[in-house]
Parts: sequence; C-alpha cells; structure tokens
Amino acid sequence: MLAGRKHLYEFGSFRLDPSERLLLRDGKAVPLSPKAFDTLILLVENAGHLMTKEELLKRLWPETFVEEVNLAQNISVLRRALDSDPGATPHIETVPKLGYRFVAPVKVEGSENGEEALIGPETAAHPATPKKGRAKPSKLPGTKIWLSTACGILAIAGLATWVLASRPVLSFHERDSVLIADFENHTGDPRFDDALLTAFTVSLEQSRYANIVPRGRVEAALKRMGKAPKEHVSAEIAREICQRENLRGLIAAEITRTGQQFGLFARLIDPLTGVAVRSHSQRVHGEDQVLDALDRIAGDIRADLGESLYQIRRADRPLPQVTTASLSALKQFADGQALWHSARYPEAITQLSGAVRLDPDFAMAHAALGNAYCSGIAGFQREHCEREYRKALSLSSRVTDRERRLIELAYNGSLGYVDTADALYRSYLRDYPDDWVVRNSYARQLRLHGKQAEAIQQYKEVLRLDPNDAGSYVDIATSYKGMGNPGEAILAYAEAFRLQPAWLSVSNINREYGLTLVANGEEYKAEQVFSALASDPKGRTSGLDSLGLLDLMHGRYAKAHGRFEQALASAEQQRDAFLTARNHILLAMEAGGAGDKAQQLGELGAALSDFGNLGPKVEYGSIVGQEYARAGAVDKAKKIAGRIAPLVDQNSNEQSGYLRLLQGEIALAKGDAGNAMKLFDLQDPRYGSGSVVPISIEALARAFLKAGKVDDAIHFYELLLEPRAENCRLNGWVEVQQRCVEARLALTAEYLRHGDKQKARNVLVPLLKQWHDADKNLVLTARLSELAAQTAE
Repeated sequence: MLAGRKHLYEFGSFRLDPSERLLLRDGKAVPLSPKAFDTLILLVENAGHLMTKEELLKRLWPETFVEEVNLAQNISVLRRALDSDPGATPHIETVPKLGYRFVAPVKVEGSENGEEALIGPETAAHPATPKKGRAKPSKLPGTKIWLSTACGILAIAGLATWVLASRPVLSFHERDSVLIADFENHTGDPRFDDALLTAFTVSLEQSRYANIVPRGRVEAALKRMGKAPKEHVSAEIAREICQRENLRGLIAAEITRTGQQFGLFARLIDPLTGVAVRSHSQRVHGEDQVLDALDRIAGDIRADLGESLYQIRRADRPLPQVTTASLSALKQFADGQALWHSARYPEAITQLSGAVRLDPDFAMAHAALGNAYCSGIAGFQREHCEREYRKALSLSSRVTDRERRLIELAYNGSLGYVDTADALYRSYLRDYPDDWVVRNSYARQLRLHGKQAEAIQQYKEVLRLDPNDAGSYVDIATSYKGMGNPGEAILAYAEAFRLQPAWLSVSNINREYGLTLVANGEEYKAEQVFSALASDPKGRTSGLDSLGLLDLMHGRYAKAHGRFEQALASAEQQRDAFLTARNHILLAMEAGGAGDKAQQLGELGAALSDFGNLGPKVEYGSIVGQEYARAGAVDKAKKIAGRIAPLVDQNSNEQSGYLRLLQGEIALAKGDAGNAMKLFDLQDPRYGSGSVVPISIEALARAFLKAGKVDDAIHFYELLLEPRAENCRLNGWVEVQQRCVEARLALTAEYLRHGDKQKARNVLVPLLKQWHDADKNLVLTARLSELAAQTAE
C-alpha cells in the first residue's frame, strides 16, 4: 500500500474507512468500541492470513499486559456486528489454539495501481481476469436469444421455488413447538440411552423455524401429571404432554442393532390424532455412522415441519462436528447434564470431566464445566470457570451458531459482565424469541440487577410460551415485591400455588411469601405460613428462622434467640453449612441487639468456621466482617477483608460492593469517616443494584453522621426509611432489619436536634407500634423509650 493513500475496504454489505474510523453497513454506521474497531482493521488488512493471538495482543495493547479474554471479547463483538443476518457466512474464523483469520473476500479501493484490488481467501483461487476488448456480439437469432433467456428464468424460478418453498405435512406453523420423546434404545448399549436424544435435540435446535420443547418444561409438565420428573417419556406420555401443553408436533424415535448394522427410525406424529404423518429411517454400518444418520433424519423432519430447504441449509452444521464423534463422550456429557439438573453436582462434574478427556475438543462439554465451576452451587471457582469457557469459545467450529451464542451468553453472565450479557440476551432473543430457557435466564438477570419492571415483562413472555409455568409466577411475585408492590406480588403467588400447591412448603418460597404478607399488613397470615413450615421436618430450620425474624421485628429478642438456637441445631443435624452459618449470624445479630458482646463475637467466629464449604464466600465474609468492625473487633474485620479480597470478581459490581462495604466499616471503626464515605460512595460503579444497596445506604448515612455532615446523613436515612421503598422491609438479607431499627432511632434524634418534633414523631411512631411488647432489658428499647418521651406532646 502506498503511504498517504486513503484505503477503503468493502466486504459484502460492509464498507470500512480506517481514516474516518467508520464501519458502514448498507450506508448506515455500525457502532463499535475503539478497541474492537482496531481489531477489525488489523484483521481486514490481513484478510485471508492467520493473525496469531500473540501478534494481535502485541499490536492492540503494545504497552499493556492483558489476557486473551480481552481479545476474545473483541472478536465476539465483531462477530455480532458482522454476522447478525440469519445464516450469514462467518467473516472471522477461529484457528484453534493459534488465532483468527478474516475469511470474507475484501475489495480494496485506493490500491497501488489506483484501481480496485481483491484481497482475502478467494484471491488465489480466483485471480483477477485481465481486461480484454469488447466481446463479439452473439450470432444467435433474436428469437433464440429470447427463448434461451426465458427458459433460464423459468429454470431459476423453479429452482428458487423448490429451495425456498415450505412443505409442511401437518398443520404446523413457524414458531410452533415440537416435543421429542425419549429415544427407545433397542441395542442393549447404554451409551445410546440419553446421548441420542441430546444429539438429536442439538441438530433440530439449529432451526429458527420450529421450537424444540426444553427438558425443563417437560419435567414441569410431568409433575403436573403426577409423574416423576425423570420418568421415561414414551411416545404415549409425550402425546399426553402435547395435548395438555397445546404443542403442535411430536417426534418419536428409536434405534435398533443387528451385528454392526444400526437402524434409526423417527416418526413425526400429529398429537391431536396420534397418527404418524411421516416416517423416516436410516440404516448404517458401524456406530461411527450413527450420528450422521441421525443428522439426516433431523434435516428431513425440519422439512416435514415446513422449513424450506434454503432455511435448513443455511443453519445445518454436521452433528458429529458440533457435538462429538465419540459416543462414549456424548453419553458422559448427557449423563453429566442429567446429574446436574438432579442436583447431584459432584457426580455431574465427574461425568463432564470424563467427556472432555475422551474428546478434548468437545466444546459443549467444556461450556457445561464452565457453568458448573461458575455456579455458587459447586463453589465459585473462577480460574476453572474461565478456563473451560475460554476453551469452549475457542472451538467455535465445534458448535452450532446457536450454541456458540449460548456459550457467549453463559460466559458473560456467569462472570458478571452484566452489560455485555444484556446486549447478547437482546440479540439472541431477537433471533430466537421463543427460547423458553434463555428468556427465563434473561428475566432473572434483569430482576437480580434491579430492573424489576423489565423482568416482569420477560416473565410474562415466558408465560405466553408456557401458561402453566408456576416458577414464572413466583419470579413475578419477587419482582413486584422488589418494586414495593406486595399486593400484586401476593396475587402472583396465588397463581403459583394454584399450579403447584406443594410449593408453599418449599423453604425459600415459604419465607418470601410470608414476608410479602408482612409487607402487605397481613402478619397473622405470615405467622401461620411460617408455623406450618416449622412443623414439617424438612422445612423446620427455615420455618423457625422466619418466626425468629418476626420476633426480632417486634423487639422480642429472647424469644427469637430460642427459635434461632433450635434452627441451628436442626441445620447442624442436616449438615447444611449454609443454614448453619446463617443461624450463627442471626444469633450474633440478636446478641448484639441484646448487648451481649461476648456472645456476639463468639457467634461471628462460628459463622465462618466452615468457610470453605460456603457458596457466597465474599458476601457472607463481608457481612461477618462488618459486624466485627461495628463491635469494635477491627483486627478480626481486617483479617476477613484480607481473606475475601482475592476471591472478589472485579467484574462483579455486587462482590466489589461487598468488599468496599467491609473496608468502609473498618475505616469508620478506626475513626476515618472521610475514607469511609469514599468507600461507601453509591455513585461508584463498583456498587451493584442488588442486595448490597440497602446496607450501603445505611452505612453511608452513619459515615456522614460521624463526619458531622448531618444534612447528608438525614438525606440518606430518609432514603433508607422511605415507606414506599423496599430497603427496610423484612427481606432475605437478615442484617438489614436491626440496622434499620438503629437508623430510625438515629434519624429521630437528628430531627429532635433540629427542633422538628413532628418529623421525629412521624419517624418513631411506626417503631413504637412494632415494638410495643419488646423486651424491656434491651439497649435499643431504652433508647426507644427515651426518644418517645422527647417526642411526646
């Protein structure tokens, strides 16, 4: 390229202008981050050639050490920008373990000879044809030319009709749902039990025309039918599910074996009549041909449902390539997924690990391991999580386009890259609007990050797909509760219990429902709900905890202490590390309120005695450390801060926020209110919008008060105690409740110092009503009585 000459690059519908830093698509600007744009320029300028990861990292970040994930994220951004059209040929190819190659042909304007030039993979295969003189006119008579042209047009039209037309064999329409019954395995080989269903589902899910009913929805339907969720779904049971759930298609498949000859058979059944409207079969020699045969059947069924040949071909990658050619690896993967969904987590990880040992390039198995290591269920293991997800993402040729996008979603969501995950969710759901599982996951992400109204809309979309999904009603209730609308939440709970009456006895649902009743002024009903759970041996611990929280809300600390002691004994008997730690924290909170500092410190120490088996280590470590700092045990608080700091995912706002809360409490305990205020700053992007926020508001108000900035302290206390806010209602985070009592007393005192007795009375009256029968020997009770006397008329 000549220096100083302006070069423009065109590929497909895109036009890249490096000097103006513009990427246009059909004349419209495509937004890209600066680093993603730089990455695109490097790849396009070297189109057709491998750019190694090392070279790209060196040229993109010449003065900074960054990890490969930064590069992978930029590549991911570019793929979403360039390959957004359904069935589009990918522009960027991943060369496993090496780097990336821009594989689309690129036309360069402003080349050295002043003309257009072609660079990229097609240049060598299709060299530019030299310009020649004008071709001689055809000697065909005009009539023959016309007939030849007309025949050509008709042939093209016929071919287009054959390729583009859909030919459904039953009344199935685009975006209708089809259920796959469990494979009937007549071979005697257990490797085929779940593996073929898994592979068949992957192949059929490449379609954007038909929706494959997810296993979670099938299990929910089985429960409603009074069957075990893991029951074998025969064609007969599958047909009943289709009729109950209003599903328009049913696929029943089986495999047989005679020596080395395998037969695969599939029937597309109309659930309304039970008639097989189309049957397909494939016979192959050798088990290594089974997946190819299954893939061919999947393509035929997609056509039967009404998908055109063009639609099938543009989204149809070979099944052995996008899963694994190893049937043993596929079986271990399928078994691992089933074990994970059955809550047998260690066994699931063992099976998934076995799958990647048999096939180290089994991308879906690596992604499943990444999900397992990222989950709090198995203990958050960030290093293993990132390693497995990166491996899966590097194997883009080993997954379908849909699976690749799902892996990107899971990676960003699991590691707390919320904004990136949000964009990926929106993009994916535009292309797959009826994906029940992903829409549910997106709704959950919105809810957990304070976007309750948006979450409710997504849950309603889930209910459009499955009107009998009780879980979505529970999540809607949780969202309404988070918005301070307990009345609507109770209505949603009622729908959930209508569909699943037994859910009222599920510990966490029972507690949240009861606390919603409290928020709605129906505490007597809440007490009945909690008592019923406490009488059930399976729910005893949680039921007692909830009753104890109600006692604390009324200042009945001695009664609460008895309930928490019983709950602790029950948790220890169950060997539940999480509930055991929770009850030690509850007892520490109760001891602090009762003024028993020695008991408080002892319970805090016990709360972290089994730290290695706790899931949310950062959150619980921070809570215990904060209580140590408030009790004056600064050294113990500092030790905990040092212990959890290396565990914090810096890309998780919530985890970073919890660490800063602990550091701020330590600073405040040491008398450094200024530094505490900086650490508590809610405008800091490292604070999320979840459970950390109510605690941080109260902490910031205390810091302002200790710094003598009374007006600021009053502002944040008012924000915390705003009646319509959810900050100081009874909720799942136990440490909020007592701090809210202390906040109400502090705000009352400040109003009195300002001479505003009416405001002081308004703040104090709700607490006086709640604590009318509180224990008389509490420090908080004495303070409440003192302030009540000062606010009296």
